[in-house]
Amino acid sequence: MILKGTPVSPGFASGSARALVARKLAIPRYVVPEKEREAEAERLCLAIEATTKELESAKEALRGKVEPSLLDLFDAYAVILKDPALLRAARFQISKEGSNAEQALESAIKAMTTALMASQDSYFQEKASDLEDLYSRVQRHLRGAQQETVAPSAEPQVILADNLTPSETGHLHQASVVAFATEHGARTSHTAIIARSLGIPAVVGVAGLMAAAATDQRVIVDGVEGKVILDPTPEEEAEYAKRAEAYRDYRRKIKAGALKEARTIDGHVIRTRANIDLENELQGAIEAGAEGVGLYRSEFLYLERSPNLPTEDDHAALYNRICEALYPHRVTIRTLDLGGEKYFHEVLEPEGQNPVLGVRAVRFTLRHPDIFKVQLRGLLRASARKNIAIMFPLVTTVDELKACISLLNECKAELKAEGVAFDHRIPVGIMVEVPSCALTAEAFLPYTDFFSIGTNDLIQYLMAIDRNNESVASLYDPMNPAVLRCISHVCESARVKGIPVAVCGEMASDALMAPLLVGLGVTELSMAPEALLDVKAAVRGISYEKCRRMARHALKAGTGAEVAEILESYSRTGRHGR
Repeated sequence: MILKGTPVSPGFASGSARALVARKLAIPRYVVPEKEREAEAERLCLAIEATTKELESAKEALRGKVEPSLLDLFDAYAVILKDPALLRAARFQISKEGSNAEQALESAIKAMTTALMASQDSYFQEKASDLEDLYSRVQRHLRGAQQETVAPSAEPQVILADNLTPSETGHLHQASVVAFATEHGARTSHTAIIARSLGIPAVVGVAGLMAAAATDQRVIVDGVEGKVILDPTPEEEAEYAKRAEAYRDYRRKIKAGALKEARTIDGHVIRTRANIDLENELQGAIEAGAEGVGLYRSEFLYLERSPNLPTEDDHAALYNRICEALYPHRVTIRTLDLGGEKYFHEVLEPEGQNPVLGVRAVRFTLRHPDIFKVQLRGLLRASARKNIAIMFPLVTTVDELKACISLLNECKAELKAEGVAFDHRIPVGIMVEVPSCALTAEAFLPYTDFFSIGTNDLIQYLMAIDRNNESVASLYDPMNPAVLRCISHVCESARVKGIPVAVCGEMASDALMAPLLVGLGVTELSMAPEALLDVKAAVRGISYEKCRRMARHALKAGTGAEVAEILESYSRTGRHGR
């Protein structure tokens, strides 16, 4: 039986199935007598402390086996566990309403998860998934239950599960696990990222997996095409053994060329940069041959300092370290883009309504110039070595961009008067992630030095869908002609001024999409560090002129399915021909 899903960690592996069935702990609900409430709150704190120690052990078990940046995930977990807002909400439930610790934790986590999921940013939606992992761990400690683990085996094991948490995935390498497949999950999840770092082939979103799976049956996981083969024939086993060896040879080859530039066979150079959330991700990006950072999400600095705001010194120190590590390559810092997160509501805009489509990104920072100018001054102070660029998110109108530049100029004048060195010609760009901006890109040309297309938000706004809503997820189609025409229009507009156009959304991380994006006129691709090797290898194997012809053909298509056929035909008939 062959089941299909989404490939999230490439490679091929086969082994004996180990089906993990999720067991939800029943949550007791009772009223705690007033005189016992302080002890009940202490019980919750002890469970959180035990969870923190458990995560520290998981982190140490992974040290030296994954990219150092991924270890920061466990530090981020510790930050979440110590979040004052979370503890305050849970303590209130216990002390004022008499809720038991399990019930209070459930209520506090649910409120925070709902706020995070309201964001359109996949980064913060992933934080909601992290919260679910932490919630289960703390509840387990409250109930005194043991965590189910995968025992080591003499034979290769393939894990089949409804879903896996990042910490569960981190333990797989210790138990002869060669691959895994889950019924749910996403390509951008931390679970997928850890799998890629460990080199474990993985497929997620496999409908019907757990109903069809059985422990000890033979399984093949195809992490390239997204297939899970249950009870494979001897012929299938032999075929996939050959594919596995060929893939290992391919990985060795592209790793050897990590530091080479991404140049097409007919000499067209595409800049390849990294998307970064955390400072410690930089080393992995450098080793993968990143030519700088195309998107540094500055939100994490705000979350780390919550409930306080980062100071100008905090901003300058962080950006200085990043720019020094990447010098002379350029580092593009996206200014604050917080929307539907709990932090936004409780600290920045307590009365905000529907922040996803309301006051977020530049809409928020322009309403709060005191907060905005602190970040802008920090960015300017870090720009003296001239390898930093500023990028404004979710720009909708030219007036918004002009207002941002006006504040930036105020900061320049202040620093000049103070005798502070900075890059007087620091590049300024915008995120193109709103249809109104994409369709009027030419109007922004007098005020911007580069465009960076955020395809994640652009697709959602174009198609009026939430890609995390399973009932409409099928409409989230990067190959939809409306998406391609928006990208093409931005690129054609940019050519008038001769400015670069980057794509920094998930499309840029997909090596299969590289020929189409290059053909549409994109000059830079910025992606998760782990995608750099494959995308650079893909660019080196294509003809720019042939990609241009293929893209013109795709722009005339009427559906995403037709575009997919055109791209597949291009790949099948030979990418190298001129």
